[in-house]
Amino acid sequence: MIMLGLTGTLNYYLFNGSIDMRKGVYGLSDVVRHEMKQNPNNPNNVYIFMSKNRRIIKILHYERGFYVLYEKRPLMGKFKKPIYDDKTKSYQINWNDMVYLTESLVIIQISIPKAG
Repeated sequence: MIMLGLTGTLNYYLFNGSIDMRKGVYGLSDVVRHEMKQNPNNPNNVYIFMSKNRRIIKILHYERGFYVLYEKRPLMGKFKKPIYDDKTKSYQINWNDMVYLTESLVIIQISIPKAG
């Protein structure tokens, strides 16, 4: 299964901290480099950034000489956040977790109009 241009053979890292979601490719690359202590030019790694309210996810990946930035914003609800691993001090997640993270939403409120 290929989602977006990402596959199960890649390493996925969720940034553990507050992030300005207005940042683009170069701003997020700096966060990866300086705060996550990773190389954003590594094509084997994918970096995930979640807004504080968990309503926006940005996914940064470097492939074939280009940065690729995906953004997901649900119309309703918010994304679930994975559990932080104190031992590794990160949210390294696998492909199944990545799909679950980006495809599952927590619905906050549903309004159903009365019939009639």
